[in-house]
Amino acid sequence: MQTVPIHQAKSQLSELIRAVEQGEEVVLTRHGKRVIRLIKEPETEQPSIEARRQAITAELEALRSKVGAGEPFQQFWEAHKRERDARGEAWTDHPKGGHAGA
Repeated sequence: MQTVPIHQAKSQLSELIRAVEQGEEVVLTRHGKRVIRLIKEPETEQPSIEARRQAITAELEALRSKVGAGEPFQQFWEAHKRERDARGEAWTDHPKGGHAGA
């Protein structure tokens, strides 16, 4: 890693860019304090939307295999809906009033 004062970097910019292209880090300083770090831009392109979609789908499938078929969740959700429906209108009439959560 090179450390170069900004006033000196002005006259060496092409050389510093070449060093960064070769993989070296260059830190520019002002009054001895680090101000900015020059690093090489990654050469890889951003993945396409389709590639990202496939990666997300693969992650979801891996998660599903860890969690299981989803039956326990489905049973939990159905029980929750039954309880919610049993509470009736009082639950939604006054969400901030005394009826909510009672």
